Amino acid sequence: MTKHGQRRQLKRIAAPKLYPVPRKAGGRFVIKPAPGPHPADRCIPLGIILRDILGYARTLREVKKILNKGFIKIDGRVIRDYKFPVGIMDVVEITETEEYYRILPFNRKLFLHEIKKEEANIKVLKIINKRYVKGANIQLNLFDGRNILFKVKSEEERRDILQKYKVGDSLVITVPEQKIIDHIPMNVNSYAIVILGKHMGEHGKIKAIHKIFGPRASTAEIIKDGNEAIITALEYLYVIGRDSPVISLPSIEEARRLEQRKPIRI
Repeated sequence: MTKHGQRRQLKRIAAPKLYPVPRKAGGRFVIKPAPGPHPADRCIPLGIILRDILGYARTLREVKKILNKGFIKIDGRVIRDYKFPVGIMDVVEITETEEYYRILPFNRKLFLHEIKKEEANIKVLKIINKRYVKGANIQLNLFDGRNILFKVKSEEERRDILQKYKVGDSLVITVPEQKIIDHIPMNVNSYAIVILGKHMGEHGKIKAIHKIFGPRASTAEIIKDGNEAIITALEYLYVIGRDSPVISLPSIEEARRLEQRKPIRI
């Protein structure tokens, strides 16, 4: 017989390396993420977060019960799909326990970083594209699939928007209202974090940007704590502040606490 469409299941041994789950323990299969705002190899299904990371459920059946009660919000919206892909910068809110987490790169994996309530209503999003849409308006395409539409009324206003917002810059927006509260350009001395590659999770100030036109990738050099310099691809950089990050970042001590966390039932 021929194959009809993609497989609905995902073997644990073939799961993306960013998944914080063991490959050879815990069963044969793992939850496969549904199509959504993040690619399958750069996200964590919501069911894995509740069951395998936070320990709020022992089985997938318990996960579904928690979600059906509306206890879980992603970026301020109630999510009831256990396969929903949760990616970098997404905010996970557990309303019953008043816990807030942000997904961030850390130690070459995606990490569930606990944040305060005041920080949970903002999100830093990278501009990945900009284009003209109907009516000669300008649309910014953001990292998590969101779009920001600017309705322009004159050629001067259109030119100012195109010159101000560039691909690679970041916007600080409110969620779920999606209101822009700040614009952070990708320049030398801006603060950035690496979201892919062997330096994933490392962060610091941008020291230099080397743009190359051709088959080779553009690169950037950032200075970590302790004046250590690293070089990574420019597309792997994610600007999160000017002189310092506008969001809190995970630490080694927090990672140890999360590993020792005891399961809590809702």
